[in-house]
Amino acid sequence: MKRLIIIAVIMIVVIFTGCATVTVDEVGAEIVTLSETESVLSEESEHMSLEGYWEGALSIGGNPPLKLAFNVTQTDETYGATLSIPQQGVTNLPIESVKYDVQTNEIAFNMTALAAVFAGTVVSDKQDSIVGIFSQSGMEFPLTVVRMPEGQIRKAKMQEPVAPYPYISEDVTIIQTKEGFSLAGTVTRPKEPGRYPAVILITGSGAQDRDETIMEHKPFLVIADALTRAGIVVLRYDDRGFAASEGNVSEATTLDFADDAESVFDYLKEQSYVNPDKIGIIGHSEGGLVAMIVASRNPDVSFIISMAGSGVDGISVLEAQTTALLLAQGAPEAAIAQVVALNLAIYNTVINENIPLETRKEEISAMLASFGMDAQSIDAQKAVLFSTWYMTFLQLDPAPYLEQIDVPVLILNGTKDTQVTSQLNVPAIESALSKGGNTSYTTIVYEGFNHLFQQAQTGSVEEYGVIETTIEPIVLNDIISWILDL
Repeated sequence: MKRLIIIAVIMIVVIFTGCATVTVDEVGAEIVTLSETESVLSEESEHMSLEGYWEGALSIGGNPPLKLAFNVTQTDETYGATLSIPQQGVTNLPIESVKYDVQTNEIAFNMTALAAVFAGTVVSDKQDSIVGIFSQSGMEFPLTVVRMPEGQIRKAKMQEPVAPYPYISEDVTIIQTKEGFSLAGTVTRPKEPGRYPAVILITGSGAQDRDETIMEHKPFLVIADALTRAGIVVLRYDDRGFAASEGNVSEATTLDFADDAESVFDYLKEQSYVNPDKIGIIGHSEGGLVAMIVASRNPDVSFIISMAGSGVDGISVLEAQTTALLLAQGAPEAAIAQVVALNLAIYNTVINENIPLETRKEEISAMLASFGMDAQSIDAQKAVLFSTWYMTFLQLDPAPYLEQIDVPVLILNGTKDTQVTSQLNVPAIESALSKGGNTSYTTIVYEGFNHLFQQAQTGSVEEYGVIETTIEPIVLNDIISWILDL
């Protein structure tokens, strides 16, 4: 359920975690149109099997190049493929159609989920390559991918801890009490006997594993390691319906994820090594909102930490996100205003229950078609926009939950967060807490930090995977100090 996009043009889908979105926006989506493509190279080459791993770099304006990796498989004369974009957290995204003409050596990869096409000519020389054009959002970019001798290998980032650890790390299974399925997680805790402060970690939007793996980073693994070394118990878990966890994610909303988190919290508070008076929740991005919901209704929650969590409704988050992401990509103000206006019209139509559902869908189709989007891409966009999660998210306002929270809250954000902007969301969180009478909150906004709490240049999504640091150490130290001082 990751909402990812390669080229930003019009944002529609939010990406809360740190990835971009599929829409014209992972994340935390862009609306993009297919365009006619044709090969830029016509050269005869000997017919060969295309099965294997192909890699290339896509240059988009002044942004860092995006590494694209195609894993191609062959059965008889039929080809299949997946696409990986490490910098955007995309791993083995299925490619709907691969068409290869043996006579001309022309090949086309049709990526419906991204509303994009890569079309080119297979060339056999000293090193096999495909030379062609990548098309998305009405824009075309030269792209050459080269067959590599080995598949994609993930390189561990410098902060990633390596076993053996100086603490206990054990896998656990937790029953989600409301629906009865199992959630798989990992507990890390000090070796010495005793009762320790404890936290659960909640990921951002999209199906994520317990480490919140994104763009070759594992933020939750790094956070769990740092906190546990400081004497804090940490429980992190795979999202429902993903990795080793059971459950149905297709119709799940943020409120369902709150039910999951509450079951995990209840499991943790029953453990003998946990101090029952000092158990909190750390949520990143959408996970921050989930933490607010759980804390508002569970009196056993001792504190919460919102890492780039939202403080306003989904439409407002997306409006600010669209502007910030396009500014980071150097888009002109007039174009940004046009995109924002279109998106707002779309969002408000989606949630307008005074209009029959089918009529709303027809109106959305007309809006997208006016921007040149083809029918297949329009259907893909509507599937996202009218999904249960998305329709709930657009209207979900954190304020009523924040107003009911009377425990200490740590609010963290960065000035270059383009997905959940600090300028909009931090004051909104503070205002809602104050309105409810809560003065026990601490706010830290880090200068120059992005949505993953990395030191960034522009804050654009494409930077996440390029930056070697997973999360700046000062953030880890501030979290540890704040928890231990409670």
